[in-house]
Amino acid sequence: MLDQVLHALETYLRHTPQGEFLRTAKWGWPIFESLHFTGMSLLLGTVGVFDLRLLGFAKRIPIAALHRLIPIGISGFVINMLTGICFISATPDQYLFNKAFYWKVTFITIAGVNVMVFYAGTFRRLLETPPGAPPPLAARLAGGVSLLAWIGVMSAGRLLTFFRP
Repeated sequence: MLDQVLHALETYLRHTPQGEFLRTAKWGWPIFESLHFTGMSLLLGTVGVFDLRLLGFAKRIPIAALHRLIPIGISGFVINMLTGICFISATPDQYLFNKAFYWKVTFITIAGVNVMVFYAGTFRRLLETPPGAPPPLAARLAGGVSLLAWIGVMSAGRLLTFFRP
């Protein structure tokens, strides 16, 4: 049943305008790869640094100051989401039937659940932490999970080309 759904989705995606564009435009794929890399750099360059601060690095930098950079990371995530959808549309068989892609989606889901839990409770307690004091354990755990999840996303993304069906 799932296999039939995936094959129907593959057929649909192959005929989308963005899929056609990436398959036919000479510079389409390289430009989108560059955008995808830029998005990941924005994401990890801000969220990754924030996660490291939660883990206890750079204690002199106020957490609130680093947190102001998070919207840049969110814009990087949006860039990656949009370019990723275009990649999947261009060659759906290379993604929908690829174990590395399933791992990538799993790590993205872990990162998403982690950030929801973090902002639902831990973040408020974090802001109450005195400057220079170690972040609460829950914040350190959230930072560690986030960092590991994004490393997992990047690793699984890189492995996509090695596990093509």
